[in-house]
Amino acid sequence: MELVSQIINELMNTNEYSLDSALLKTKVLASRIQNKELLEWANSELIGYESIENLPEYRRKIPNGLNGDYINGNIQYTNQQIPTTGLPEKIENSLRFVDFTNSVKELESFCYKEKTSIIKSPLRAEIVGLINNNWSEMGNPYLNLYNVNRVISKTSIEGILSNVRNKLLDFMLKIDEQFGNLTEIKDLRDKNTEITKIVNNTIINNNGDGNVLNTGNNNSIENKPKIQKNSIEELANELQKNKVPEQDILELIEIIQNEQPLFDENKFGNKVNTWIAKMVSKTVDGTWNVGIGMAGNILATAIQNYYGM
Repeated sequence: MELVSQIINELMNTNEYSLDSALLKTKVLASRIQNKELLEWANSELIGYESIENLPEYRRKIPNGLNGDYINGNIQYTNQQIPTTGLPEKIENSLRFVDFTNSVKELESFCYKEKTSIIKSPLRAEIVGLINNNWSEMGNPYLNLYNVNRVISKTSIEGILSNVRNKLLDFMLKIDEQFGNLTEIKDLRDKNTEITKIVNNTIINNNGDGNVLNTGNNNSIENKPKIQKNSIEELANELQKNKVPEQDILELIEIIQNEQPLFDENKFGNKVNTWIAKMVSKTVDGTWNVGIGMAGNILATAIQNYYGM
């Protein structure tokens, strides 16, 4: 069918055609053959998803960092990583992960109009205040946090677009393979049951690896450190296993040798928290090759084992 061939051509020529264009043609095709499942998916990608409950997996829980500006005592810090350790788990997850309901056109705009490799989105004042209070209670009584941005790698958004493109291309290729000899719309309409199965197999239920960033369980790092209390060697070995750069390991060792945690409150010292925040920022710019969502947990668990907390 000519329309299917046009869509395949546009999906393959990423430099000449936007994904939005291929989805518009898919919407026309779905409407003509009266396939509800394909039409709903194409519409959602074109105009955005109405609710998080309807989001496909490739749009859920995309990891992000937090950068902010604050004053601690008489010293001002700008564009620093902001820790969230100590916040309730639900709140921390909402700050460290984002669900994208945006339309494909909006996502493409984020990627191609921004000149930097990251995208920033400011947090509301009440959320900044919540983080400030939590951070102060962790041993920073003179802290004044006044600005926090959610920082998202452009690669993460490109991963969503890549997933949409791959799923749609898989579907169109399958349609072309099975029904390429059909030239009339009414003939395809008669195959609606078979087409719905293809939609479910290639788009709805297909959780393949088309996404640039794999954030599912298959990409997780096993984190069961066996570190004896006060064993710097075992702590260093554990960090090396998780690909922490040698220079950063040496920096942490110097910190823990000179700073004591708040054992009574089961909290790290200020310098350790700052070091953890810095390491999380390295997952955003790619200098530490670990998922953002896992980074804080990997480091916190290892350091807790070292302290015997």
